[in-house]
Amino acid sequence: MQCTVRDMIKHLGTAWGREKGSNRYLHQIFPRGGLQKQGDRLAGLFCIKGEH
Repeated sequence: MQCTVRDMIKHLGTAWGREKGSNRYLHQIFPRGGLQKQGDRLAGLFCIKGEH
């Protein structure tokens, strides 16, 4: 079960600090499809229904 992108960003902000856990910084790391889509692809997880 995947968590929402908002929850992922909130957790990463707590774990990595305010600067590296920001939405802007994470989109620089994952420029193609955002954090959740590209992270899932790198982890080898399947696309969920409704995902482009």
